[in-house]
Amino acid sequence: MRVFRLCSRALVLLCLPCVSAVAGISLDSSRLIFSAADQANGQSIGVSSSAKSPAPYLVKAQVLGDVRGDKTDTPFSVTPSLFRLEPGGTNQLRILKTGNQALAKDKESLFYLRVIALPAGQGSELAPKTEVGGAVTVSTGSVIKLFYRPVGLSQTQQQAMAGLQFTQQGQTLRVANPSPYYVTLTSLTVGGKAVAVSARQQNTMIAPFSQMTYPSTGTSGNVTWQAINDFGGVEKFNGKIQ
Repeated sequence: MRVFRLCSRALVLLCLPCVSAVAGISLDSSRLIFSAADQANGQSIGVSSSAKSPAPYLVKAQVLGDVRGDKTDTPFSVTPSLFRLEPGGTNQLRILKTGNQALAKDKESLFYLRVIALPAGQGSELAPKTEVGGAVTVSTGSVIKLFYRPVGLSQTQQQAMAGLQFTQQGQTLRVANPSPYYVTLTSLTVGGKAVAVSARQQNTMIAPFSQMTYPSTGTSGNVTWQAINDFGGVEKFNGKIQ
């Protein structure tokens, strides 16, 4: 008897200010800020299962170096990394910095917390039940950003969001981030016309001391943008093309 397992990972609302939730499990935050000042205690995040879930979940958690999951060697560990979650249940994950990998001291470093949930089969703690005729077992996952933030950065995250710089060069709008923080946009307009910004296009997040280019709207004047703060909320800012 052959059992087919269909595995799909859902990248959950990386750029939206809300709780991450997929197929009956949810995380109580849409992003994590890991401060170097709290390195001894680490950071915690809750994982919950809906009371309406038809079965328990086998949950695996891991910190990755990229959103695709190709870079698994990171200086972070998750406890517990593998556990069973009953319908309506909640568990706390603790993320600790355990490796010796040197991280930048003058800017944020970006990692990803991936939480995968596999429905646990009846009569088995670790594997789904195999039934006559075969079965399809679907695993779902949530991925949120984990920002490692050194102490003593030159400005606040609020100042970083407000400090984006805009220049227009021909048919290109250039957005510069001169700060040591990652800035994630949810919207951008120039002269009242929207600029195409979306996670699908992978142009929402501007790295520290970096820049992003967008197609020009053909307009000039005032710039309005919205960015995600440390708490997952959206804040609005205004400026001008320089």
